[in-house]
Amino acid sequence: MRDPYLYDDADVLKNLAGIKDADLLRKAEADITNLAMAGIYNRQYEKFDTETLKDIHRTIFGQIYEWAGEFREIQMIKPEDVLGGDTVRYAYPKEIKKQLAASMKEIAKLHRNGENDREIVFRMVRIIAQIWQTHPFREGNTRSVIVFAILFAKSLGFEVEHEMFRVHASYVRNALVWASQGIYSKYEYLERIFYDAVLGEEAKPETAGASSDGKYEKIGDYKVSDYKERPHQYLDEK
Repeated sequence: MRDPYLYDDADVLKNLAGIKDADLLRKAEADITNLAMAGIYNRQYEKFDTETLKDIHRTIFGQIYEWAGEFREIQMIKPEDVLGGDTVRYAYPKEIKKQLAASMKEIAKLHRNGENDREIVFRMVRIIAQIWQTHPFREGNTRSVIVFAILFAKSLGFEVEHEMFRVHASYVRNALVWASQGIYSKYEYLERIFYDAVLGEEAKPETAGASSDGKYEKIGDYKVSDYKERPHQYLDEK
């Protein structure tokens, strides 16, 4: 069975612009989503729940994909170079709502009422990794989940340097990959950029998995500059 999100005659996601060239779609998506995200960090939400995550995804991708804001209906894999070609185990479609509901319950427990800020960010990193591993949407999960995290942190009163996540987008994605490995997860990479962006800290390279010059250049031995974006692959298990 063919991936229903792709055109029948092209390995390109069906889109509102009718583009069937992968490179052209990539450019169009980048241009459209960059415009959509220009003011998104000024948004305020009363609740940070599943509906908020869906609204964020719809806001970013609604001008390019008809299914923006809707949960994916297929199972996917994506070989990750940082994992030696292995894939993150994303949630099965029927598990998405349940997994997100559990993560959102944990999000709702986070408050700054006398709690240590570093502990709050420590816990937030793990919940955000859970949400990302669920991978609720066909595409656009990293941008949507990071925006969700930034807006949530701002709602708690943190002054977030959100530009850091855009500038170091490849680092962030690979850090999320390593934070989504179950009992084998390594959270230190994701912690580093969250501590820096949310708390304004300078994490120690030896504990953050960064190179000695303090830049976001490596995830373990993997050079972030080597990262090449790949499309998710449809996994037909029937």
